[in-house]
Amino acid sequence: MEHVLGAAVLTLAVLLFVNSVRSRRGAPLLRGVSATDATRRGAMLVASIFAAVVVLPSLVPALRVGYFAFCSVCPIGSIATDGVGSPSEFVGVFLLACWYYAATVVPVFVLACLLSGVLTAKAHRFRIRGVLRSFGLAAVLPVCSCGVVPLARSMMASGGTGRRDGLIFLATAPLLSPVVILLGLEVLGVGYVLLRVAASLVVALAVAFLVRPFLLAGSESGSASCSSECVGPGSSVLLAGWRVLTSLVRFVFYGIVLGSIFIASLPVDYVGTIIPSGFVSMAAAVLVGVPVNMCAGEEILLIGPLAGMGFTMGHALAFSLASTGICLSAIPLLLGALGRRATVVLVAVYLVVPLVVGILVNLLPFAPRLGPAPF
Repeated sequence: MEHVLGAAVLTLAVLLFVNSVRSRRGAPLLRGVSATDATRRGAMLVASIFAAVVVLPSLVPALRVGYFAFCSVCPIGSIATDGVGSPSEFVGVFLLACWYYAATVVPVFVLACLLSGVLTAKAHRFRIRGVLRSFGLAAVLPVCSCGVVPLARSMMASGGTGRRDGLIFLATAPLLSPVVILLGLEVLGVGYVLLRVAASLVVALAVAFLVRPFLLAGSESGSASCSSECVGPGSSVLLAGWRVLTSLVRFVFYGIVLGSIFIASLPVDYVGTIIPSGFVSMAAAVLVGVPVNMCAGEEILLIGPLAGMGFTMGHALAFSLASTGICLSAIPLLLGALGRRATVVLVAVYLVVPLVVGILVNLLPFAPRLGPAPF
């Protein structure tokens, strides 16, 4: 059944792509079909309720049964631990990954769009200003690199320092969360957690000040696809959320397909076998980490045993920052929200900054004593 659902996800991604291409040529698939604001509000309400029901098992362990069993941990790493040996196995793993990706990411994305609607329609009540405030808020929200995009986009639409603060939020939310902090303390020690918080702030500042000049022209309003239908302060929360969802949802499904191809081609468990200790391997940790999808502290569980195989504290931080800050499936969504140039710079930041942080940490004479015994 999961393979059938994965095929449905793939079909939807293809239809969204075809519709996007035809729309640019003036001939969309749903040509002539229109909806009233009441219909849009109703659709957003139904989607939000459904998303909340799907996300609920991740908060209530007793509900993690059947199709919701994957909610106990991020499922992607367990799909293809042994790799694939034939084209049919590749297709099977790919479809399974499509379903798990969609079931994990899409509900969170919908709820993020709803929250974005709140931030957009009630912007006069939720003006978050300042680097540290944006950093602190992002650090307590358990949002992945895909789910954070609508929220950051809404912050960037608020004007003033919104673009800077939105980029801080965009960079920080995937790197830190209560789960990451608590799991890091348990598995890798307080030294790792403190360094990760500090390194996350460095990454966030780099993103804010290096990416901002390359945002789309006119993005002071924060929206690459905002048209005359865009809503502003005082408008309906549901309608504002619906605008965000419909403008970005196709990029989410593009990312799901790309991420699934990567998972079917290179299982996450394989990462531990190709990253030994050393300077060159530090770069390898970053290069492998960027396309890999890690969330909910999964990277910490992977680093735990690697720490006993020669993985240094610098390697641990470099891989953590690269693998959680951005992933292959988030790039299409970022292209739609930030534009091509800003996304390229953002990816470059996640390739360079974690590498530099890892090298500097390994140069610290007390680095080997910061974590548990393996470090």
